[in-house]
Amino acid sequence: MQLTRKLVLLPWILFVITGIAANTVTGQSHPAYVSLQSGVSIPIGGYSGTTLDESSFTQTGFNTTFEGAWFFSGHFGAGLSAGLNLHPVDVSALGRAQVNNEPFLTDVIIRSEPYRIITVMPGLFAGFRLSEKWFVSGKFLAGLLYGKTPYQLYKPDYYLLPDEWEEITSDTDYKFSWQAGASVLYQLSACIGISINAGLVYDELQFTFQTARGTRTDTRKIGMINLMPGINITF
Repeated sequence: MQLTRKLVLLPWILFVITGIAANTVTGQSHPAYVSLQSGVSIPIGGYSGTTLDESSFTQTGFNTTFEGAWFFSGHFGAGLSAGLNLHPVDVSALGRAQVNNEPFLTDVIIRSEPYRIITVMPGLFAGFRLSEKWFVSGKFLAGLLYGKTPYQLYKPDYYLLPDEWEEITSDTDYKFSWQAGASVLYQLSACIGISINAGLVYDELQFTFQTARGTRTDTRKIGMINLMPGINITF
């Protein structure tokens, strides 16, 4: 609970600090931009944990994001960010946890798709120029968080029992959630720049799994830090 509260407060602290700094620095305006970003997505918290019935066993994956913003005043603006995250499952750790949890399970083979997380969120931006070439901004967004669990195949090896493949189908869930982030832009020319971007997502979704043993509904934490270089077109 303490970690969750800190993560919820973090975007507000970031946005306030950026806004205060924006009003203490003078410089050129940064009226609008669109950006294509791609990089690593690092799962955090229970999303990357290795505890059965609580964690998702995810590993560092891939993120791609399209973002645009318009600064309607000298330092404040509004924009939209849409991102796709893919996180592979650590099937070795998942298999070991299941073998350790079931006394008659001697081994298990697992085939798994990645987790898919989609965000589409509008929100507020605050930024300021450090110099003619450098621009720093922060953002706080709120909107759609969509998750899809992986389709998985299990082949358990039980003591004195025949081995048969078991299927776990995918499930999806979505909710209204939030995202916070920051970026540093270096302007190569009047309309082209390169940026380094960071984003944080932390919430939970509920998934219903269909297995050979029946159905179950699990609540899963969804937490990730995205680190992405990007290409910006400014207007």
